[in-house]
Amino acid sequence: MANEKWRDIPEFEGLYKLSNYGRVKSLPRETMMNSPNGGSYMSKEKIRKAKVDVKFNKTTQQNIYSLGMTLYRDAIAYHYSLPRLTYYVFKEKFNLENSSELISFKDHDGRNTHISNLVRTTIGQIKLASYREKRAISHLSVLSKPVTQFDGQGKVIAHFPSMYEAGRLTGFNSRNIAEVVSGQGHMFKGYFWKAGIHRRNLSLTKIRRNTERDEINTTLTKRLKIRFKDKSSIPAIVNLSLASMPGEKWKAAPGYQGLYLVSNYGRVKALGKITQGLQQKWMPEQIQKIMVDFRKDRKGKWVAGSTFACMAVEGRKKQVSIPRLVYFLFVKRYDIADTNVRVYYKDGNSLNVKYSNLCLYGGVRSFVKQK
Repeated sequence: MANEKWRDIPEFEGLYKLSNYGRVKSLPRETMMNSPNGGSYMSKEKIRKAKVDVKFNKTTQQNIYSLGMTLYRDAIAYHYSLPRLTYYVFKEKFNLENSSELISFKDHDGRNTHISNLVRTTIGQIKLASYREKRAISHLSVLSKPVTQFDGQGKVIAHFPSMYEAGRLTGFNSRNIAEVVSGQGHMFKGYFWKAGIHRRNLSLTKIRRNTERDEINTTLTKRLKIRFKDKSSIPAIVNLSLASMPGEKWKAAPGYQGLYLVSNYGRVKALGKITQGLQQKWMPEQIQKIMVDFRKDRKGKWVAGSTFACMAVEGRKKQVSIPRLVYFLFVKRYDIADTNVRVYYKDGNSLNVKYSNLCLYGGVRSFVKQK
């Protein structure tokens, strides 16, 4: 690149070079082959790909980027921040392991690792500059705002003129309350908190996740090689949308009333609840990801088998058979705990757990008559 200069990276001489642009070059060298016959090969010179870490700044509504690089010596991996390494090699030496010494960017773009854009600083100086340039909001200004406290059912408990006062009067950490109010969670110490003075109770069913969740189980979609045209044709088995599908009905899962609902399409919905333990966090309702029991057929090929969903009650997790639940709730009641009674599929497709595709057999051959 224009006016690009290269230098050896200390302790990696002969292996890598670093440029004043923050690019890393892997040098050609003889590499031993890890094979029974041994041997070696000569690797080619190439530019290494940097690892990009992206975080979102809610104040500026922009992404914050940071670049990293992994270097290898004697089969040991060493992880470095690219701007720190560039400043160290081209500007001045400092303790790379000292986390209090930071490298910042004049143009605030972490992707621009050219030496002319790098500044040695501290976390205090970075925060102060961020507040002055309105790229961050000081916790002092946040803590001075009024806040409303709600109980676990969403009922209004108290109003406070500031988060300072809320922390002082309740004995809770005011900064933790501020984190919840700013969107880093929903609850603290078993209570909901919301900025401002509110008279109405919270509607718990309207509380959603802080981060958007994908409406498709992409991992299972790829594993099953499922294809669909648009969102309206997403198969139930990989559909994670909270919106009900056409004709979909929901009933409470036996043994999990108030915790989970099961639909006639074989989807499982975890209802919003407060988790157990010291943190007592709020978990908004969501569609559970379906698990598939893959097994090998007679030809040794992996094929999809039964479908399950993970459910929990009183801290105990269990994998529950989805077709058994669907048949019990939407076709006919039976002894769901009897393992001799099994559910089969009319079309032979174990992934089609819609109620109309299920039939029940006792043991292997005896048929249980349906009403």
